[in-house]
Amino acid sequence: MQLNDMEMKKILDQGMLTRSIIENETAMKKCQMYTEMATDPAVKAFFKEQAKGLEDVLGYFNKGMAELQ
Repeated sequence: MQLNDMEMKKILDQGMLTRSIIENETAMKKCQMYTEMATDPAVKAFFKEQAKGLEDVLGYFNKGMAELQ
């Protein structure tokens, strides 16, 4: 089975986005866990802010994935 260039690009883009989504979900969950574990308010706030930023990034990647399909 041969794929044209556009089909190949779409497959590669989906793979890259899938990997990015998984990596960012993992990082976001770690930040949420660290937020729960932290006792220092500054540390808690830092990880909460990081988790929120990663949530926004995930939204961007998910939007890109939806556009490909």
